[in-house]
Amino acid sequence: MNHSYQQILETLTGQIRTLAEEDVTIGEDTDLLSHAGLDSVNVMDLVMQIEDEFDVVVPVNALADIRTPGQLAALIQTLEEDA
Repeated sequence: MNHSYQQILETLTGQIRTLAEEDVTIGEDTDLLSHAGLDSVNVMDLVMQIEDEFDVVVPVNALADIRTPGQLAALIQTLEEDA
């Protein structure tokens, strides 16, 4: 099932909130590393959650260019469309 960009973004921001530092507002353009405080372990946990939630496989090399939830949502949408 393909999800809309907005549905993916809402799911992602909820997942990121559970991993981010306290009192950080997570939005579409929040930098996951410098603003949300995620580290490499958090990012891998997030990827595993994404793969389970959206039934996609996120290529590790694609993560190198992802900095925000918006970029990640766009990637997931593309992966769903290509599946």
